[in-house]
Amino acid sequence: MVASNRLIDVYRDRIGEPTTDDEAYGYWLFVFGIVLGIVGLLLFSLTASRSTPRQFGYLLGAIGLICLFAGPTIRLPLTRRGLFLTYAGAVVALLGTVWFTTFYPSNWSGPEGNPAVSLYIVGLALMAVGAVAAPLLTGRKEAYEEAVRTAEAATETAERATREAESASQEAEDASRAAEEATETAQRQTETAQRATRERETMAEELAASEAARADVAAVAEATEAELAAAQATIAAAMDSKATFELYADAAGKYRWRLRHRNGNVIADSAQGYASRQKAMQGLRSVQSNAAGGAVVFFENATEDDTAEDVPAVPAPESAATFEMFEDKGGEFRWRLRHDNGEIIADSGEGYASKSNVRRALKSVRAEVPGAAYLALDPVAFEVYADAAGEFRWRLLHRNGRILADSGEGYSTRSNARRAARRVGELAPESAVDDGFEVYEDAGGDWRWRLRAANGELVADSGQGYSNRSKAIDAVERVQSHAAEADLLAIGTAAFEVFEDRGGEFRWRLRHRNGEIIADSGEGYAERNKAVAAIGRIKRHAPGADQTE
Repeated sequence: MVASNRLIDVYRDRIGEPTTDDEAYGYWLFVFGIVLGIVGLLLFSLTASRSTPRQFGYLLGAIGLICLFAGPTIRLPLTRRGLFLTYAGAVVALLGTVWFTTFYPSNWSGPEGNPAVSLYIVGLALMAVGAVAAPLLTGRKEAYEEAVRTAEAATETAERATREAESASQEAEDASRAAEEATETAQRQTETAQRATRERETMAEELAASEAARADVAAVAEATEAELAAAQATIAAAMDSKATFELYADAAGKYRWRLRHRNGNVIADSAQGYASRQKAMQGLRSVQSNAAGGAVVFFENATEDDTAEDVPAVPAPESAATFEMFEDKGGEFRWRLRHDNGEIIADSGEGYASKSNVRRALKSVRAEVPGAAYLALDPVAFEVYADAAGEFRWRLLHRNGRILADSGEGYSTRSNARRAARRVGELAPESAVDDGFEVYEDAGGDWRWRLRAANGELVADSGQGYSNRSKAIDAVERVQSHAAEADLLAIGTAAFEVFEDRGGEFRWRLRHRNGEIIADSGEGYAERNKAVAAIGRIKRHAPGADQTE
């Protein structure tokens, strides 16, 4: 039985009823070969010798000749052996055609002795054997009768399939009647369930007294939750404190605490030393219960100059360093802090358009350095800051200085930004790529990620682009690993950060709470503790350093 499709239908309408599918397909393959041959001849005659267009002309002509051989052959009622030879020859000839492209035009020296041309001729010869020799050996009549027998067998198979379909239809009717009986049974079960429901309602009325008692318990729980909310509000207000608790070891090895205002003034201290850090922390917590708001920062490598008795209300002017203002090669003005031994221990990190801008930057550095805490990232932490538009944002910082994630939007208050950061810490570990995290390619061709809550709200994004998708996925995995355990940094007006640069060296920078970097180390250090020690030198020398222009 001949199948029905567009090619066979056109053949049936224009030429006649095909005996087999191959009869129609062979005709269209022959037509396709003629078209390819004509296009190949046109390209050959209209293009220059040994050019790429002429190469296409050769290819189209060669493929067209293969189709001209194969089309009439497969129309014949050949045995499988004859068709196999024809198909094998076509494959060999196509391989020769593809091989030809490696020689032409750059290495072409003519068809004589060219292996690609020889392989093509072998393929055509095999097709000729399949088309001519196989029919003479097998005979057309026997093949045709075999095709008729095959068609008759197919017809019988179709009739059996029809009878089986009728039987299946009868079975479907029987199944329908069984389904109707099942529906009646379900209705009876529904009535039974309704009676059971009425019985449960009676029992519920008997338990009403018990529910009243539960309501009393719920009222007590709501009161407890209100008290907890009030306590959380008190803690949130404390987070906006303008002072910072510092925990340090004095020269005698005793642990002490002091409360320093962001302007540098020490407004409270422990007045005594403690034998252990835990006892000093207990004393500090006792003060926090009445004056909450100071974040605890441990000062590493503290020296005698850091003790409470030696810290005046205003930073001492004595310094062994000098601020220098200069104009760089690009015409911008900068500052640097040079020690008396000639070492540059800090610089501006950026250029300014005028000397007055540099003076204002130096004034800011002098004011912020004394009270700036050292932020120890282990290995990441959330930072909340105010941007240039006055909105509050958060970002997830790694101790190597890279920003792993940011809020992607601003918030009206610092507390809202803090809550958003904590929410990311909760959502990130539970989310996965394509299930919360979205990895996408932006308009510039960079790959980025963003994190959405279950309601579709955008809660975080990558903050930067990556060169390929795998790097963006690696960044997602880092956020998943660190976000849940990241601390929320408490920054006064400014804070020192120590980070590892791309060269593997450690550097420091002084970052204002609005995100602006107002000073940096200007050089790298081989070890982290050396960068921390450099911060100590800046805090000691910058407030009282002279200024030269």
